[in-house]
Amino acid sequence: MSFVRTVYFYNNLRKNLSKSREEILNIRKTKFNKLVKYAYENIPFYKAYYTSFGIKKKDLESINITDLPTINKGILMDNFDKFFIDKRITKIQVEKFLSDNPDPTSLLFNRYYVIHSSGTSGKVGFYLYSRKEWDFIKAISTRIFSNFTITRKKYAFLGAIDGHYAAISLFLSPLHQVEQYFYKDYLVMDINRPLQNYVNVLNEFKPQILTGYPNGIKILAELQKKGTLNIYPQNIVTGGEILQKDTKIFIKEVWDKAELTNSYATSESLAMGVARDDLDGMYIYDDAIWLEIQESGSILTNLYNYTLPLIRYQLSDSFRTLSDKNTIWPFTKVDEIIGRSEITPIFINEDGEKDFIHPIVIAEIFVEGVTAFQFVQTSDVSFIFKIVISKESKLSETQIINNVRTKLSNLLQKKNMKNVSFEIEVVSELKPDPKTGKFRLITTNKQ
Repeated sequence: MSFVRTVYFYNNLRKNLSKSREEILNIRKTKFNKLVKYAYENIPFYKAYYTSFGIKKKDLESINITDLPTINKGILMDNFDKFFIDKRITKIQVEKFLSDNPDPTSLLFNRYYVIHSSGTSGKVGFYLYSRKEWDFIKAISTRIFSNFTITRKKYAFLGAIDGHYAAISLFLSPLHQVEQYFYKDYLVMDINRPLQNYVNVLNEFKPQILTGYPNGIKILAELQKKGTLNIYPQNIVTGGEILQKDTKIFIKEVWDKAELTNSYATSESLAMGVARDDLDGMYIYDDAIWLEIQESGSILTNLYNYTLPLIRYQLSDSFRTLSDKNTIWPFTKVDEIIGRSEITPIFINEDGEKDFIHPIVIAEIFVEGVTAFQFVQTSDVSFIFKIVISKESKLSETQIINNVRTKLSNLLQKKNMKNVSFEIEVVSELKPDPKTGKFRLITTNKQ
């Protein structure tokens, strides 16, 4: 059923690419009205929330999107148990599942995909998708290729792999499904291990599709330019962080015959948009989401997720809309993301060499009982990890601290950084930078 459903979504999504802009806007509005009505009638949070703003059921027939109040991660996590029809889904249950089942292919109740991330806010968030919604994501993900075919290819992934992170969960989801046919073979590489460890493996594997975080792909490109690495991928897909212009130019310079794609996704919606060589910019998937672009950040309405409806959810991602003279797709065209960056902490490892811990590895740390955290580098061989502990957790503070220590120690060990020391500091709240007024997930107090 899953594969048949994915094919159904794929065919419908392909048709949308040849529709007019007006038709796409009508599709978006229809999906929005249907979702809002569903949420009001079925999701306890939304009925109470909208009612508190004086919004009644009859108002939803003709309501404009901007007439609805926004929500954010704090509101979601504070009211988490009220966002679901399935009453088995609770914050405590999800935390326990993530703690007991680190394998990204495992499903909650054998039914729901669970994604966790702190993003740049430092606050841990949980996002759930049904199998049906995941099939939609797989179908729309084919848009990362300018010419998707059923030819079997060898795929290699470079990123965070030891948890329910968005990218690895999606990369591994075809396994044990009919879609695994498309993987002639696959290779998973941990971004939190020295990338030199994978050179020989990659040279032997010779991937046709190479996907990962831009800075990780850039390091592989540097190894290729030096002659250490010898691979020639047909497609390179980046995502998870901003693809800086200089990084993009360098990757294209090294692998000039490869098609370079930048996929825009978040934990809140794994289908957001894409930039490809042939598109001359990034298109937002207006047939899957409604993204309200503002001066500081944006507001997301996920139009395909009924398991966890997110309606007017605030994001920190910033864009500039572009005038689309050569309309290739009937969607909103934007400059690629201009607001989603973090400091990359660089340490001296056990061999006396400089190495980094990728910001996404830090952003996607999960420890049961920790609701928010911040990484503060204090020197080339030390950092402080600040945590906020949940008042609802059944674990003691000592247990949570020990679990955090184990998580960080394992992270450092994989990175050949056992020499790096750290302190765990329990705080009641995480405060923004007093100079900028903005919170940073990763900061530095290096002397």
